[in-house]
Amino acid sequence: MTALALADYVPDRSLGAKIRRRLTRWKVAKPLPVQPRETYICFTFDDFPKSAADTGAEILDEVGARGGYYACTGMAGTSGTMGELFDERDLAPLVAAGHEICAHTESHVDCARASLNDVLVDIDTNLSHLKEMGHSLPVTQFAWPYGETSASLKPAMTTKFDAVRGILPGANNKGADLMQLSAYELDASDASTARAAAAIEAAAKNPTWLFVFTHDVRQNGSPWGTTPEDLRRLVRLARDTGANLVTPSHAVQEILAKDAA
Repeated sequence: MTALALADYVPDRSLGAKIRRRLTRWKVAKPLPVQPRETYICFTFDDFPKSAADTGAEILDEVGARGGYYACTGMAGTSGTMGELFDERDLAPLVAAGHEICAHTESHVDCARASLNDVLVDIDTNLSHLKEMGHSLPVTQFAWPYGETSASLKPAMTTKFDAVRGILPGANNKGADLMQLSAYELDASDASTARAAAAIEAAAKNPTWLFVFTHDVRQNGSPWGTTPEDLRRLVRLARDTGANLVTPSHAVQEILAKDAA
């Protein structure tokens, strides 16, 4: 399979698909067992473009934040609407700076449309290619391409990853599905920036776990990316609230460890 560009993707908008999506969201595969005692915010990048590895990482580094990079290895070394995509040279510097490399399938497959076996093979290929590209650390985080999954697939992820991120907006509190965590999308619209900012401000009042995700970080970028100015504003806002700006794995570990203590 070859990676499918976001611009070429058409989601299934039929009534049956909408019902399946809702049922999938309601069927929790692995609930978060505790309520976060502090606020954790994970800034993450899907696919991921070189601008996220360069400009995005620089913005996080300015405030000591650490982010997550969901790598679709089938798109590595290519270019398109989101600009140049990452290659093997981007992995080690991100890891050395404290950021996390996460999985995002090999072919950016719509996991709700493919068979369970095909999805699992695609994920394993993604993980194998990350190793071949020189990433030797365990990969414990995953994000659903297009945010699409199924009720039968989510349980299969519980033995492969510590946490899996979706794209539906919301905060992650006790009972949230660790196999389909909520996230705020940051795209080219002012509305998405405003939603993410409001969520960050709300999280300052009640401890929770937030994800903010985007793709490229450029001026005049893709519809799925954001500008350096908007990302910097949100990262600094999150910093100013006193939230923990950490990688997805660090958030999982801290939330569970603080409750056990």
